[in-house]
Amino acid sequence: MKRIFLIVLPLWVSSHAAPADAQRPRGPEPAAARALPAQWGAVSDRDVFLNAARTAWAYVDGQYNAQTGLVNSVEGYPFATVWDIGSGLLALYSADQLDLLDGDEYDRRMRRALQTLAEMRLFDGAAFNKMYSTSSGAISGRAGQEASTSERGYGWSVLDIGRLLVALKVIHANQPQYAELIETVVGRLDYGRLIRDGYLRGEDLSPRGGRKREYQEGRVGYEQYAATGFAAWGHRADRALDLRQNTRPVTVLGVPLLNDTRQGSHLTSDPFVMHGLEIGWGAEMRELAWRVLAAQEARWRQTGTVTIVNEDAVTGPPYFLYYSVLADDREFAAEAPEGAPAGPVRRTVSTKGAYGWHALVPSGYTWAALQRVEGARTPGGWGAGVFEDDGRVSGGANVNTAAVVMEAALYVMRGGRPLIEPGPERGSVAAPARAAAGR
Repeated sequence: MKRIFLIVLPLWVSSHAAPADAQRPRGPEPAAARALPAQWGAVSDRDVFLNAARTAWAYVDGQYNAQTGLVNSVEGYPFATVWDIGSGLLALYSADQLDLLDGDEYDRRMRRALQTLAEMRLFDGAAFNKMYSTSSGAISGRAGQEASTSERGYGWSVLDIGRLLVALKVIHANQPQYAELIETVVGRLDYGRLIRDGYLRGEDLSPRGGRKREYQEGRVGYEQYAATGFAAWGHRADRALDLRQNTRPVTVLGVPLLNDTRQGSHLTSDPFVMHGLEIGWGAEMRELAWRVLAAQEARWRQTGTVTIVNEDAVTGPPYFLYYSVLADDREFAAEAPEGAPAGPVRRTVSTKGAYGWHALVPSGYTWAALQRVEGARTPGGWGAGVFEDDGRVSGGANVNTAAVVMEAALYVMRGGRPLIEPGPERGSVAAPARAAAGR
């Protein structure tokens, strides 16, 4: 039984979110958005998404660690980045809201996970380390250098921390019974080291020599999403929030876009999809998100290849890829992260991208994308996607894919409303939450 709470949120929500009726962008739209296929009427939106969410939950439930409340990043691998931990929290929250998990069991799992976050060691006492053990909650060292880095850790990703802060705000806003624990977790961070001169700042130890390095972290899309997580808790990185600060206009396959002027950018689906599902798009983010999707549809129209770009796990070396509408100035480039093992980098169709886009801006094209990734469904959860060229599963089930699929289902069940949203009156949101009796 769900109860509706009226919750007052800070002004960051009003600044960066949009009401549900403003979610569909104005202006040019992909042609397929005006022509849903006939077979779409054979099933309901809710049936499609709830069925997908059940598959996603099979992974989360099967890879859950009762000792810590954390979920393995990929099957059988008992470690997780802070980004993965945020995804695990949102997957758990979505399971509760979708009635995929008993309420008392949900409460046990959520409290265990939050308590782990309240107790786990920080890097330099300032921020969450890049990776942790999901079985013990202990800091994990850099792969290949565990002996020298497992005691202290090896640094933090401020983007990952921004993801975690968004997840914690969703739960804090909708389920006040966890407010005290969440505020303890959020209060552990040294925001003076994480935000400087209006930007998000990462720190780590160099692989050679272990010298501390400080750097600006984030490019267009990811930077704004993560900075919104910090702003949610009253810590604004104004330059990072500004889409126009470090971008220039470009055109990809006839679609006007913004590209980051700094090296190392990946204009891809993930940050726009998560921003829309979890927080709601502001006007500028909404317009850019729509165009990022339109460019993908334009490639399909030109090549006949269903295109859903994203960052995703892949099976075998290099184990991870960035597939982007633009990578720096290269269109539809697929590449491995720096330092990844050598291996072929093949383009994929992303499961979480397909479900996220179809929840946010459903069209004939996004429906075709759902059909394409159906081959990634397994009894143990959703694979990361399928290869563009042959349709085979491209990567194993993982917590990030599961979380976004479940969030997309919850977004649809909420009538196209983000997990946090502004209400009709300034500073308020209407958000569903499970009754708190007995908690």
